[in-house]
Amino acid sequence: MHKSLLLFFLAGTVLLHTGCASWKQNRWLSAHQANLRRIADSNMSPEQKLDGLLTDYVDFMKEDLKFVDPVKGVKYVKKYHDQNEAAMDKILKEAEQWQGKLSLMDKGSLAIRVVQKPYISSLVDLAPKFKRKYKQYAFAVKLASKITGGLTRIAGKAFD
Repeated sequence: MHKSLLLFFLAGTVLLHTGCASWKQNRWLSAHQANLRRIADSNMSPEQKLDGLLTDYVDFMKEDLKFVDPVKGVKYVKKYHDQNEAAMDKILKEAEQWQGKLSLMDKGSLAIRVVQKPYISSLVDLAPKFKRKYKQYAFAVKLASKITGGLTRIAGKAFD
């Protein structure tokens, strides 16, 4: 009877842990979705919107890289992408249009500001890890390339 009770306790602990992890991931995804929608629909400047997107994306990559099991990580990436693609595309399109209208001097000034942004060191560190982890999953690499590509055009630095 003692062994049965122990097995029951262990099974319950595993189920509880799995449920908590799933709940936490869904909470993270909901927060990202609300944040990116708010940013995309706001009256912020395109630079502020891009900053918000990249800050959110750094947080997302930190969360995702915690997954030891790549299959679970891919599911998380896919959900993030599916839920946020429209908002991310809206922000990136607006930022690209804005950047295209900048003078050469303004682009230089922007590049200097970008390299000083608080998220840059994290992005430079995490983007290559993320791409390596998911190199066999084209959509995940495409997502990372799309997000970092918007920044690469500003800073003139590749995140490979």
